[in-house]
Amino acid sequence: MRVSRGILGFTVTLIIAPVGIGFAHGGGSMSGGTTGSMAGSPSSPEDMAKRAYNSGVGSLKKAQEYDSDAAKAANPQKSAKALDKAHQYYSKALEQFIDAVSQQPKMYQAWNYIGFANRHLGSYDAALSAYAKALELNPTYPEAIEYRGEAYLGLNKIDDAKEAYMTLFRESRSLAGELMTAMRRWSDARRIDAQGLAPEDVEAFSKWVDERAGIAAQTASLAVGAQATWK
Repeated sequence: MRVSRGILGFTVTLIIAPVGIGFAHGGGSMSGGTTGSMAGSPSSPEDMAKRAYNSGVGSLKKAQEYDSDAAKAANPQKSAKALDKAHQYYSKALEQFIDAVSQQPKMYQAWNYIGFANRHLGSYDAALSAYAKALELNPTYPEAIEYRGEAYLGLNKIDDAKEAYMTLFRESRSLAGELMTAMRRWSDARRIDAQGLAPEDVEAFSKWVDERAGIAAQTASLAVGAQATWK
């Protein structure tokens, strides 16, 4: 969820959230950091970072609940109201994760969620910067790779999104599947509104997605068959 306790003053723009919003994965709440080490004693930077991080996770959960409400709303007014509440919680989460990294600059999970929150607020470039920081600190963090892939889609950087998918296909099939789902939603949306892309480029990407989905299904079947053989 959407950093650098430096502090990065990421600009939050009031843009509709990206195509393919999904529920957050990765990181989760951290144990500890809920109270000072002793009554009346000052909290350590680590404790303060954990508290801010856990508060951010809570805010992200609320934001995504409102996203879900918006998707299920019976009329546009209710949907808009839910989306506004989601925006408020994503903004709150962003502040909390920035607070966390200001205390613990190497907390890569918080950087990852800073990217997540920025992406859902429409600030794609800021999201990419945060994901880059998370991956600088933990180069193999698959959640950041998947989230960054979705940010690439939001910026129509389809070659970069492909590369992210291929990395996940090798290292995390479940997250590769999530990015594949986002890619399909992106393709459907761009067929309706190409946003400046050439229609043939959209179709070529859609074809690539279908081919990769077929390969994923085939290799998954082979893996299941191999397991059955060994039983």
